[in-house]
Amino acid sequence: MGQISQRVLSYGFTFIAFRILGRLSFGLYRQVVQILSIGAQLGLIGYNYAAMRWVARARAAEDHGGVKGAARVALTCAGGASVFVVLIVLLLAEPIASVFGDDASEVDSLAFLLRVGVLYVPLFAMMQVLRYCTQGYKTMGPSVIAGNIVQPAARFLIGVTALGVGYFVLDAQSEDLLVAAVATLIASAGLGMVTAGWYLRRMLTAEERRAEAVTEYGPMTRFALPQAGASLLGIQSIGPGVLLLGAFGSTSDVGLFAIAVSLQGPGTVFLSGIVNIWAPVVSDLHEKGEIERLGSLYQTINRWVATFSFPVFAALLIVPELFVRLFAGPEGQGAEEVVAILVIGNLFYTGTGPTGYVISMTGRPGLNFINSIVSVVLYIALGAWLVPMDGPLGGVVGMAITDSIVTALVNSARVIQAKFLVGVQPFGTTFYKPVVATLAGAAVLGAFKLVLGSSIPSELAGLAVGATVYLVALRVMGLDAEERMVIDRVKARAFKNRGKSK
Repeated sequence: MGQISQRVLSYGFTFIAFRILGRLSFGLYRQVVQILSIGAQLGLIGYNYAAMRWVARARAAEDHGGVKGAARVALTCAGGASVFVVLIVLLLAEPIASVFGDDASEVDSLAFLLRVGVLYVPLFAMMQVLRYCTQGYKTMGPSVIAGNIVQPAARFLIGVTALGVGYFVLDAQSEDLLVAAVATLIASAGLGMVTAGWYLRRMLTAEERRAEAVTEYGPMTRFALPQAGASLLGIQSIGPGVLLLGAFGSTSDVGLFAIAVSLQGPGTVFLSGIVNIWAPVVSDLHEKGEIERLGSLYQTINRWVATFSFPVFAALLIVPELFVRLFAGPEGQGAEEVVAILVIGNLFYTGTGPTGYVISMTGRPGLNFINSIVSVVLYIALGAWLVPMDGPLGGVVGMAITDSIVTALVNSARVIQAKFLVGVQPFGTTFYKPVVATLAGAAVLGAFKLVLGSSIPSELAGLAVGATVYLVALRVMGLDAEERMVIDRVKARAFKNRGKSK
């Protein structure tokens, strides 16, 4: 539910911000957000993961001083690194902005906005460290509330209010509206940090509060740095599409690409939500040597990911213009082709399931790190070739093709790696069900568009009928025993986590 609430709130803020700011200003905003997000990852340098592991280990050993020491080390080191990043951004704002700005005025605006929003870096880093400290107590509740509910809800409420008042009441200029949007990042991260800190203080036992802190700077640092590399080089972490478009394309293209990426969100939300449940299950079954059961569960979960994801992507592929018009209005014109191209890559992303966690949680995180490096290098190489306006495709379409190619290749490679190294693969005998049902629903939607045209009423009617056909097809094919087992296990874990968070 935390992932769903976060996606919904983020989706809502993007919808309103794009409508108020317009394509160009929203493109500037997205570049600022992406640069600051990378800064926050650099500020963390992996100490959130180290905090979670060391807190969990200390609690298991009843080492009360170790719990306090782990939190202190993580907060101190991440805090120091974050301050360093803040100084770098403040000093080098103009050179950084010059890489992405289309002209002198955009460079000035980006540099100014980076300096305005730079406090987001330490606040977000501290929030993440505190959240992961609470996860060391073997509960997800406080972390979800702080990072998946409070922070995105604050961003939505404060941001929408600030933009609405500025636009409709004060008739503010675009520069002032951008400042308000960036300031919202700071406020939301600050509230998330306070919430996570409040939860951690409540969770500390009396013994842990009284104990003298036992710090392990060296071991925690040696653990943190490789984790930082894997996180920083993740495609979703650095958002290379936004950055490459900013560097080689135009700010207007960044706005279109950001909208197209946002529209993919509903199709990926189930996969994002299932991984927190899936990861510990992988570790548990692998440690017990139950590889056959792990493979069976993996295939069933992948089938369910496809069940929730494929119909969304089919709709985006067939009627992208409907979603662009509803989400972005006239300012989104030109994003239709980008939406459809990105769908191809996301079919591979969701259709192969949580394969990356199969690799990491069976003791091979280094392989995922290598996958991340290869994917980023390939992304940059293809982007530098396809994105420039004088390139083979030019602009946002070239970026979408780059994104889909890299996404398809890296997820296909992970499937092969998991099969050879772990002995499991994601495609079971029931995988055909969401595929067949999606094809049936898509055929109906496509027929509506072909016969009745591309008007909003006809395409909405086609969506309704196509969705009905999809559900009927799934109903006819029915649920298997393994699928019912997955549902029961997810429900049991959800209720268990809910009980712990109370």
